[in-house]
Amino acid sequence: MTLASPAIAAPARLPDTLVGKLGGELIRHVGSDNAQQIRSWASTILSPAVAANDKADFTTNLVAAARDAGGVELVDARSDPRQPGLLQLAVKGRRGGRMAVWVLAADPAHPGLLAQAAAFPMDDPSLYAAWPKEAVSHPAMKQLVETTLDQLVRTADFSGCVTVVDARETIVDACRGLADRRFGVPIDRQTRFHIASIGKTFTAVAIAQLVEAGKLSWDATLDSLVPEYPDHATAKTITVWQLAHHTAGLGDFMVPEFFAHRETFVDPADYLDLIARQPKVGEPGKDWNYSNAGYVLLGRIIENVSHENYFDYIQRHVFTPAGMTASGFDSPEDVTPKLAVGYFHDGLFSTGWKTDAYKAGFKGSPAGGGYSNNTDLVKFARALRDGTLLQPATLEKMFDDGVPAGPGTYAVGFGDRLSHGRHIRGHAGSIEGTDANLQMVWENGAAVVLTSNEGPSQTWMLAEHIADLLAADGAKP
Repeated sequence: MTLASPAIAAPARLPDTLVGKLGGELIRHVGSDNAQQIRSWASTILSPAVAANDKADFTTNLVAAARDAGGVELVDARSDPRQPGLLQLAVKGRRGGRMAVWVLAADPAHPGLLAQAAAFPMDDPSLYAAWPKEAVSHPAMKQLVETTLDQLVRTADFSGCVTVVDARETIVDACRGLADRRFGVPIDRQTRFHIASIGKTFTAVAIAQLVEAGKLSWDATLDSLVPEYPDHATAKTITVWQLAHHTAGLGDFMVPEFFAHRETFVDPADYLDLIARQPKVGEPGKDWNYSNAGYVLLGRIIENVSHENYFDYIQRHVFTPAGMTASGFDSPEDVTPKLAVGYFHDGLFSTGWKTDAYKAGFKGSPAGGGYSNNTDLVKFARALRDGTLLQPATLEKMFDDGVPAGPGTYAVGFGDRLSHGRHIRGHAGSIEGTDANLQMVWENGAAVVLTSNEGPSQTWMLAEHIADLLAADGAKP
């Protein structure tokens, strides 16, 4: 999982570069080859630097584009001057009109090969084209959000809820779609959703509470806090601060082995050996690399320092004081009232739904995967800012020295970006069966929550656009 998939704008022309030529070849092969031909050809252009599971995912997406859309057409192309050799392509299916983003990067060590190849869902750019850039009245904002939700229902079969609040009132509290498609159960304001990586914010708050209580230091090493971690040499070089900022150089645990034995991964300690065996993606303290593994290790640190089970700690020290009565962590055999069934498309251009029963982990973790509803997430946002969960000085430290990531920075468990001179802080999550986003306008007490039982998609971006309008409200020109 990433903070955001790229936004694309003009012009619709491929650059005359190696990666541009490979992008053109991708479009041509997807439009003319059969599945076996696509697989054979794709294997010849992916560098040894691309992980095996990433190769498989990208190739599967190419085959699905040919199967479900009959090929694709180029809509836009953009390079990023901060990342030479990177090319982002917006493509549209010939059938159905669904859109996706291909992110490609050339491999300097292997000319003619791709060192990065990934595909992301993409909303139609026209969805937000008419959105105002400055503040609007609350009635106008409500109408705008409701109209956009209706458009998402028509174009993407959206189901989920959006809640928008400021310091005084609830501006929007709207739901659409079905919590269970098999039985036609509608979503309502009490529906609970899995919230994916929003759960990282709970882990971050727990770590900060332990630091605040003097039981933990930001500079403490993983080795000193989790001596049972198998890779002692690496653990000696990794700090709590680095784990919380995704700068520990660790990768992911969501590899084929994890999904093949998912029922064995329940508590943070169950992940330690798997994480220790995964390839490192950087040096500790250097570049930002989003890491689910790092947050699972933070969960184990919480257990070792507090002497409480991770899930119990979050319940007692985060959910309960914040008044979050509809939040928790479940496993497949649990019967959780009002919990929506998760759905996903089997391919970026597919229109059919499948349940996420075999795509999710067995249980949520410190990296995410718990459940909540919009009411509880609004309570969490308020408890975070009013001193219920953390003291102001602790919060200030959490947002000091954020690491550049996406459109802003990544602090301790929260993204942080500026809009209209104000800080928008929060976290999104998107994975099979889930799309969720919590964003807070720090200076004026406003917040927006989006939850959905569909994913991965770009629907969570709706919350970002709403947050921009909330930030503009009352801001000085």
